[in-house]
Amino acid sequence: MAYGGSVEGYRGMTVPSPDAESIRPSGRVNAVVLDYGNVLYTWEPIAAVAGYVSPEAWDEFVADGGFLAWNERLDLGTPFEQVLADYALAHPDRPDWAEILSLYRQRFTASLTGPVAGMASLLDELLKEGVVLYGLTNFDAAPFERARLLVPQLEHFSGIVVSGREHLAKPDDAIFELLLERYGLHAASTLFVDDSMVNIRAAGRLGLRTHHFTGAGRLRAELVATGLLPTPDRR
Repeated sequence: MAYGGSVEGYRGMTVPSPDAESIRPSGRVNAVVLDYGNVLYTWEPIAAVAGYVSPEAWDEFVADGGFLAWNERLDLGTPFEQVLADYALAHPDRPDWAEILSLYRQRFTASLTGPVAGMASLLDELLKEGVVLYGLTNFDAAPFERARLLVPQLEHFSGIVVSGREHLAKPDDAIFELLLERYGLHAASTLFVDDSMVNIRAAGRLGLRTHHFTGAGRLRAELVATGLLPTPDRR
């Protein structure tokens, strides 16, 4: 799974920066595409090794051991056994880093620490209003099958593209193009929601409407502004 911020921001997993960016051209929105990690459900990788690895050792592993780059290989569908073997070869003097990577994988479910505040009810409202929802996530395919059960509303999505299944990942144009083609979506009438500005900019270049996710409240305001949700005083 991809993290939307810098390594420094990643260490503390703080709230994403407030410089939200949206592309909102005129015209109707016919579909909403949502990321999973840190949009629907919180992903805090250090939680998988808490109590086994000190915060200091984890920070070193992330910053100097290149955790994020190696995690991207998992998002692209490379088998974990291959990633771990390659990692051990790349860092022969740090077997402890390979052990941390292995432990993280074994305890991955613990890194999913809870629903993003306000998003479950927001999804319920969108589904009630008949809004067509899709998922687009950078996620290793096998763990996603367990992670999707944590968000029961996903069963009512019209489709989900998982990077590990496709061997493509955001922000590559190809995965956005695959999403649009597979489900017959038009970029200009599709709203893409993600916590990563890199992914938001990539989607925007392809003509999708975008919303940089910083919280359910701001997203709700965007959905009302686009007419996908009614204003409270009109119910």
